[in-house]
Amino acid sequence: MKTVQVRDLIPGMVIGADVYDSSGNLLFRAGTTINESAITTLQSYYIYNVFVEDASIPVAEPVKETSRSQQIKNSKEFKEFKAQFEDVVGNFQDQLNDIVSRNTNSLDTDQILSQPMSLFQGRSPQSIFDMLHNLRSYDDTTYVHCINVSLISGILARWAGYSPDDIRTAILSGVLHDIGKLVIPGTIIKKPARLTREEYEIVKNHTIEGYKILVSYDVNENMKYSALMHHERCDGKGYPFQLKAIQINRFAKIVSIADVYDAMTSARCYRGPICPFEVIDIMMDEGLERYDTKLILTFLEHMGSTYLNNRVKLSDGSEGEIIFVDSRYPSKPLIKFDDGKLLSLKDTDLKITEIL
Repeated sequence: MKTVQVRDLIPGMVIGADVYDSSGNLLFRAGTTINESAITTLQSYYIYNVFVEDASIPVAEPVKETSRSQQIKNSKEFKEFKAQFEDVVGNFQDQLNDIVSRNTNSLDTDQILSQPMSLFQGRSPQSIFDMLHNLRSYDDTTYVHCINVSLISGILARWAGYSPDDIRTAILSGVLHDIGKLVIPGTIIKKPARLTREEYEIVKNHTIEGYKILVSYDVNENMKYSALMHHERCDGKGYPFQLKAIQINRFAKIVSIADVYDAMTSARCYRGPICPFEVIDIMMDEGLERYDTKLILTFLEHMGSTYLNNRVKLSDGSEGEIIFVDSRYPSKPLIKFDDGKLLSLKDTDLKITEIL
C-alpha cells in the first residue's frame, strides 16, 4: 500500500485501509474503488491522505523531480489564488485607508469580510497554508499581514469547532486587528533595524489606536476587543493592560496566535522567514502559558499535520519527506529519506530547517 494525498486521487484507485472521520465514524472500507463522489466526500471531511492499493495506482512516465513548493507554484490553483490574493489586498488597502482617514461614516463589515472570505471559502486548511507558505516573498506590509491573519484565524476557529457565525467573526476580527498600525509613523513600522525603547513604546500603542478607530463605528464588539487585546497574553505579560486569561476576549485569543505565527513565518526587512516547524517548536516551548491552552494545542497539533508529505531539509543538510506527525510532538515528525530509511525526529537533535 501507498499513502496518497486526496488531491492526487484518481477514480479507479482502490482504498487500502479503512478510512474514518475525526469522530471515529467509518467513511470507506478497505477495497472500495474510488470515484469522484468518494473524493468529494474525503475533501469535505478534511481528510488529506488515504492508503491506496499499489496495484491500482497507474504507472506514470518518469518525470523530472521538482520540489512540492515548485509544483504548487506551477499549479493552476496557486496562480489563481495569487491573482485573487493581490486583488483582495488592493481592495482591502483602500477600505482600511478610508476607515482610518474617516472618509466613511459607517463601516460595512459585510464588504470587508467579503475580501478574506473569497480566499477562505471552498479551500481546505492545508490548501490555504500551501498557498500562504508559497506567497512568503511578499513584503510583510500591514495589509498583507492582516489578510493572512484573518485566514489563519478562520482556520483556527474551524479547527476549534466554532460555529460558522463565529468563524466569520474570527476572520473579521483578524482582518482588522492591526488597523491601529496605520496611524503609527511608517518610518518606525518599516525600520530595518532594532527599534529603540521609545520607538517600541510607540508601536505598542497601535492596539489602543486600533480600538479608538473601531469604537466610533457600530460594529461587532469582538472586532474592537481583538484590535485592543491581540497582544495580551494569558500569563499577564502582554500589553497594553497586562490582562490575564479570563479577562481577554475569546476572539482576541485566536487572533493573537494567528498574528504571532504569521509574523514569525513572514519575511521581515531585517530577517528572512522562519521555518514553520521552528515556529511550532518555539510555540511548544514558550506558548503553552502565554496563549489559551486549548487553542494553542489545537493549533499546534493541526499545524504539524498540515505539512504532511512535504519534502524538508534537516539541520544536518539531509533531505526527506514527512510521512507521519504525532499530534503530541508536532515539530518532530517521522521522516522518510530517499534510500527508504526512516527517522523520528523525537529520537534525535536534528530539526527541520526548511520546507522544500
